[in-house]
Amino acid sequence: MRKLFGYFLGLIGLSIYILLVARLGDAIFPMHLALEIAYYAVTGIGWIFPAMWIIRWWYKPKNTENN
Repeated sequence: MRKLFGYFLGLIGLSIYILLVARLGDAIFPMHLALEIAYYAVTGIGWIFPAMWIIRWWYKPKNTENN
């Protein structure tokens, strides 16, 4: 169940991130190609860090202790 929730969380989160980055990039750098390329390079790498957190949460071992 955790993986299914993680897939949806990752998909929704990445979709929102892409939309926000694209909107912000168009608003800030409408006519300057070099700055726009640098912006997309940085933000293209930036999504990796939240994704790593979600993936670690997916594969965290379940608590097998019986309480």
